Amino acid sequence: MIKIGLGKALGFSLLAFIGLNFLFIIIVYTISGDLNLLFSAISSEPLIIISVFFGPIGFMPGYVITLLTGQIYSGVFDASLIQWIGFIVSPFVASLVAGRTGDGKGGSFGGWMIAALIGSAALSVLAFIQLADPLMTIVVLILSGVVNGIFYGCFALLFSKSEMY
Repeated sequence: MIKIGLGKALGFSLLAFIGLNFLFIIIVYTISGDLNLLFSAISSEPLIIISVFFGPIGFMPGYVITLLTGQIYSGVFDASLIQWIGFIVSPFVASLVAGRTGDGKGGSFGGWMIAALIGSAALSVLAFIQLADPLMTIVVLILSGVVNGIFYGCFALLFSKSEMY
């Protein structure tokens, strides 16, 4: 029974994560007035779409929260604030979706954890293709995927359908 819940949680959380990331990137580039530049960058370099879809996985939650609070305290309210909010909201909502669609605790946590690892692996492949010496970047991206999977996986566990005991 865990396999069906794991597959549902993985599919729906990955879909929610990719959709919300794309939505927040479109909002950020629309606010900053650079939407044309985004689509021209995607058309000239198609692998950029991987960073659009899986961008928040490359950043640790603590780093994002620190930058977000620093921006709020300094009074900078621009497109980058929306981007950092998206880096928090996208994985959070995707983990909640995994929690609600997974049939149990293992399916909920595992679905989001695998989705986070898929995102970090996709970014690692992009780093391997694009960078000259990608070893340290790949290690940081995989570590960030594991940290995001565990951090937001706790929210998936909290919002799963099964009981706590």
